[in-house]
Amino acid sequence: MEPFGLALKDYWGGNKLAKVVFHRDDGLVDDYFVNHCFRKPEDFSELEKKALKSCFGKVLDVGAGVGPHSLELQKKGFEVQALDISTEACEILKKRGLKNILCSSFYDLQERNFETILLMGRAIGFVEDLTGVVKFLKHCENLLRPKGIILLDSLDVRVTSELDHLAYHERNRKLGRYFGVVGLQLEFNGQYGQPFKLLHIDPDTFNKIAKDLCWKFTILHKVENGDYLAKISK
Repeated sequence: MEPFGLALKDYWGGNKLAKVVFHRDDGLVDDYFVNHCFRKPEDFSELEKKALKSCFGKVLDVGAGVGPHSLELQKKGFEVQALDISTEACEILKKRGLKNILCSSFYDLQERNFETILLMGRAIGFVEDLTGVVKFLKHCENLLRPKGIILLDSLDVRVTSELDHLAYHERNRKLGRYFGVVGLQLEFNGQYGQPFKLLHIDPDTFNKIAKDLCWKFTILHKVENGDYLAKISK
């Protein structure tokens, strides 16, 4: 993810057109302008607003980035721990006034200390595949206090009608992997990061995994494009 961090730093330094290039492993290329990461609360989607309203207690914001959600929660009086693996993102978080920042991997956390674990911007994708979802939920048990919840959004890729995406889903099936797994490599100004996988998981599959691990999976909000917000609780 280093190219993403460099793009964030470039934007913070004044380049309002800073972008990262996504290279999918089937050759598809897409630009992402990182100004979206710096959006203000008035620009939040209904899904984001619903997620923030559903938070309670001490919040762990996983994949916080430059902190649009952490900063808003902090402003509203929440105790927030912003977690991101990018050193550039964490430096910007500090400059933006976020009080509690941890530049680390999610799995480095061990203390049972949170009422809400929040993952926005499809940050659950970091788990990479369905096995990673199981690992994630099991680790959340170590971090959540009694009656704690997980709030996250993901994309139900089944709703797409775009032929290149449908072909990619079929390619995944032929490769023996879940259709919502995406192989990516990031580029910033000609500098490439290491290839990695990103997971988009449909709510039916997520519900089954959660139920098998004795979690309750509830959809709080759905968007026409396939985005959805879910609450996961015991």
